[in-house]
Amino acid sequence: MFRFRWPVMYEIFERTPGTKQMVILRRADHVHFMDNVEELHETMRKSPFSGELAWISKEMRPIAELCSGEQAHLFARGLTLCHMDAVLKRQGDAQRFLAGDIEAQLAARDVDVIVHKP
Repeated sequence: MFRFRWPVMYEIFERTPGTKQMVILRRADHVHFMDNVEELHETMRKSPFSGELAWISKEMRPIAELCSGEQAHLFARGLTLCHMDAVLKRQGDAQRFLAGDIEAQLAARDVDVIVHKP
């Protein structure tokens, strides 16, 4: 939705204490984490914002240039479940997945991400 400012994400990451890694879904905006991604995105993109919000419509790319709702759902659902299994259930398979090549595993499922670890 908005032109993402990567340095801000990395700054937040650096301030986060403890064991950490960050996985960023490429070609996604805030709407990608809601139901009916494609419909909501295009509705927002075509909405006539004015004043201080006028930049929103101008900055939004058409949904065809972004990842699909299905890819975003797979990303959020899969990584959330994996994190819960690894941390709360202490499942070895989930821990190994998170310690492994997440980027390649998601790419095999047609989900484009950036993985950042310290």
